[in-house]
Amino acid sequence: MPLTVKGLYSSPVQVVAIEGVQGFKMKGCIMTSLPISLYCVWQWWERHYQAAHGRPDHIDFDWLDETYLGRLRQLNAWFGDIGVGNLSPTLDTSFVSMLLPYHTMIVPVILGMPATLQDVGGYQNHPLNEKQLANLKPVDLAHSPVGELLAVERDARIARYGRATQMIDLASPANNAFSLRGMEFYADLLADPPLARHYLQVITETMNAAYRFIGTLFGPLDSAPLGNCNVTMMSPDVYVDMVRPYDVRFVTEAAASQSVPPRCDLHHCNVPAESFAKAYRAIPGLRSLQGAVRSDIRAIHACLPEVNFSGMINPVELITRPPADLLADIDHALDAGVSDLALWDVDPQVTPAKLGDFLRNIARLARRHGREPGFSFIPITWEELDWEFPRYHSTDGGQP
Repeated sequence: MPLTVKGLYSSPVQVVAIEGVQGFKMKGCIMTSLPISLYCVWQWWERHYQAAHGRPDHIDFDWLDETYLGRLRQLNAWFGDIGVGNLSPTLDTSFVSMLLPYHTMIVPVILGMPATLQDVGGYQNHPLNEKQLANLKPVDLAHSPVGELLAVERDARIARYGRATQMIDLASPANNAFSLRGMEFYADLLADPPLARHYLQVITETMNAAYRFIGTLFGPLDSAPLGNCNVTMMSPDVYVDMVRPYDVRFVTEAAASQSVPPRCDLHHCNVPAESFAKAYRAIPGLRSLQGAVRSDIRAIHACLPEVNFSGMINPVELITRPPADLLADIDHALDAGVSDLALWDVDPQVTPAKLGDFLRNIARLARRHGREPGFSFIPITWEELDWEFPRYHSTDGGQP
């Protein structure tokens, strides 16, 4: 959800804060800006930047800080003409002090699911079996080893940077259920509803306890995001019957724990979202919905008139489709009133030159629609920020 949301974020991959960009459709107002968030996978940086600069053998925050600054300078060299990067950057301690342990799997890990680091980076889930799920009970992050780790890491960031921020991804009941159960989650929804409801209930209670603890540890939260990637692989009817009650409960109780009205930014993944628009009307405080840029945005706005729609550009299609076709999709989305664009998980095959050409074309297209593009490019990946590689979590100097 590429909105300026302070505190908790939720997305299957990433959520981007765009600072200093005015925009989004408000009732009775005219949008004049077009926020565009960009994120490349760590392998993209490895090929196009890090291969010439190396990586440390152990966790080294001096390296992280210098890499953050170096990549901003490189981004400026590549894309400075469209306002990306910085020729003389300063360290943004709110970014480099960010914590996101276990990334999208923190709730399953709290609940006892094993997660191991992959050689290619990031965590691999190891689903629980039916008996383990039947015996599953809620866990309070405040009284778990993960909570203890979070507090220690927060204090370490404060000692170094004078502050600690977080982008802890509580995902959603459905996404967490998929991590805990694997593909059998979808079979359970149809063949064993009592079991599915049991672990969805446990997940939701654990998410709400985690939300409260994060608010205590890092300060009040004002939004309860939902990352509903795995909802896209069920029908809207199954979602409404089996999953939506837990989404509603999470958002409602999360807001109550912070003494604020319900607010939700919902990520529907990079697929068309119009078939779920009616189902999502029941989500309390829904203020933004993110889905594929090729979604029927007019139909979504007709169903959810007060909700901003964020259009995701499929990164694979930068490789498989002609740029003119992608730009035609974006043109249609701009005409339909898309609030912002997101291009996440750019592949290493997309060179900086090719990416720059595409972004400049988007900028020109936006201006033809009376929108001023504002690009936000994250210079460090989540795996790098959380040191999610085996070499940094071993007995030879890495962090356990």
